[in-house]
Amino acid sequence: MAGLLFIPLASCSEGETYSRFYQVENGKWYRDSLLVFTMDSLISVSGTGYNVTIELTTNRSYPYRDLWLQIDQDLADSLVRTDTFRCLLADEHGKWLGSGAGGLNQLSLAYLSFIPRDSVYHYRLTIRQAMNDDPLRGVEKVGVKVIKSNHVNY
Repeated sequence: MAGLLFIPLASCSEGETYSRFYQVENGKWYRDSLLVFTMDSLISVSGTGYNVTIELTTNRSYPYRDLWLQIDQDLADSLVRTDTFRCLLADEHGKWLGSGAGGLNQLSLAYLSFIPRDSVYHYRLTIRQAMNDDPLRGVEKVGVKVIKSNHVNY
């Protein structure tokens, strides 16, 4: 797990039930560095679901227009499912998506929606980078937000 500073930063806003970020040490994300996001006690109410977003902050040294992530999750049922998730960071003309200031670019990407099966279960996402570079340079922060929603988008 070399290369990551595991200091979770948490904040909540309207509708947000979970928010956690990991700072990537020196902007170098190693392939064997896992980011683990554990959500406990999500409220399970009939018809209420949650939308999950992946939050990324990159700096100007990030060399690609996309970022591939491998995400292990057990949100929808008790089985762990592995997804390969493509995060498009720039358009075909090289214009960065999201917002930027001071050489950093922030982007929020819809990942999935789910309805909790049990309000006392500890839901978990594990994220690792799936690029060929080791370390992958230019990633500053990686986060997950879970937002309560009456309309779950599957």
